[in-house]
Amino acid sequence: MPATSPRHVCISDLHLGADYSCLDFGGDPGRCSPTLAAFGLALRQLLARLADPDDPPTLVLLGDVLDMGLSPMGSVAQAFGTFARAALLDAQGRPLFAPRVLCVPGNHDHHLWRAAQDQAFQAALDGGRIPADLLQHTDLFDTPGAALPASPLLTRLLRSVPGMEQARCDIAYPNLALQDPSGRRCTVLHHGHYVDPMYRLVSTLNAQLPGAASHDPSLTVAQLEAQNGAWVDFLWSDLGSAGKTGRTATRLYEIMRDGGASHAFSQRLSRQLVGWIGNTLGTSGRAPLLQGITLDRLVLGAVDATLGQAAESQRGSYDQVMAPADVADLRWYLSGPVRRQLQHAGLAPAELAFVFGHTHKPFEDQLPVPGFAQPVSVFNTGGWVMDQPTMAPAQGASLVFLDAELHAAALRLFNDPLNGRMEPVRALGVGGFQDAGNPMLAALAEGVAQTAPAWQQFSDCVRQATEQRATTLLDDFFHAPTEAAP
Repeated sequence: MPATSPRHVCISDLHLGADYSCLDFGGDPGRCSPTLAAFGLALRQLLARLADPDDPPTLVLLGDVLDMGLSPMGSVAQAFGTFARAALLDAQGRPLFAPRVLCVPGNHDHHLWRAAQDQAFQAALDGGRIPADLLQHTDLFDTPGAALPASPLLTRLLRSVPGMEQARCDIAYPNLALQDPSGRRCTVLHHGHYVDPMYRLVSTLNAQLPGAASHDPSLTVAQLEAQNGAWVDFLWSDLGSAGKTGRTATRLYEIMRDGGASHAFSQRLSRQLVGWIGNTLGTSGRAPLLQGITLDRLVLGAVDATLGQAAESQRGSYDQVMAPADVADLRWYLSGPVRRQLQHAGLAPAELAFVFGHTHKPFEDQLPVPGFAQPVSVFNTGGWVMDQPTMAPAQGASLVFLDAELHAAALRLFNDPLNGRMEPVRALGVGGFQDAGNPMLAALAEGVAQTAPAWQQFSDCVRQATEQRATTLLDDFFHAPTEAAP
């Protein structure tokens, strides 16, 4: 047994149930693909060397694990069950992880949070209490005195797997923090969608309304969710019936990669959002708000400033993990909502780490952030998708391992292959002197070396699957039927 063992293992953006998930690519969601089988085999071998069999680590699903926003629920449920059977059990059918799974939902599976809110409200009713409203967020820390709401869906799906009858899944949202026994280190887990200005659109609109400050420096995670939660649901739940542009929300990815298409999409989305606001608040899009500026013009400007700019950023950043504007947004989230949530909990940790996904571009780094004495260690878990016909070298996926002292290390699983070559699976830290004294990084590197053949098999499967998927997308692009202009 190595000097340290993982206490938490974080994975995100599997997009189970979607045609573009690397673990299936449009096949039968009830069938274990070669990539998923190879991943499960290698993970079993790795954890057999790293983990304490009497005290297994906790699995953290860090958002967009389920593709609920874009895919049929039947496919999503089947794919999650297939994943659990292939990757969460050892060779004898025993669970690799602790019975209690934690989930921090993202934008694609935001509905898990909505269901958890309802579950918490009903639990209060069962206890003879009527809450004033639904939860806006869970407590920052998972403590025995503040139970996290359960996910009935994920709990049922986990328990349907033979060997996992005792499993349960609890929801933390939008942030979950872990603290080491000394209180010196703290790690905050978040899917990443509130780092992205696209998902803070309503807050942007609020800041532009008459009498509002141009930027609210005191925005909290509760306010972020209260203002934008319905918008996240609208974006990923209602666009499937939004006419030609939204006929299938999967097309959003392709649309946002084309300049003209993304501008047309922004205009159409603005009109629908104005209609949604009008139906909700009983106002007209042409209602003047300030100095002749109407609601529809305000919404269009806000959409262009968030979703439109995000599209431009993504189109120009395939070779980099984060554009300068993305780094600024990350600093804002850490120095603002995250720091305020830590302060509210009475904490000022000497060392902070932040683990998130959402971007589909894994990386490890240290970032100077206002309000923190030391640079924040940042880990991105990437994503398991292939949604464009060309390879993006920054795109890929990682797992993040945390030990009891919150030493963190990333297991870089893959990046898109270039010229038929894929980098091997490897353990990575943030760089610098911290890596030299990181026992989790050393243990992970040793474990990967000891299981190298299994990880090589996984790499071969991912390379073949992504190259085949890219070829299919390219063929579809050149042979797609031409539609008449609207």
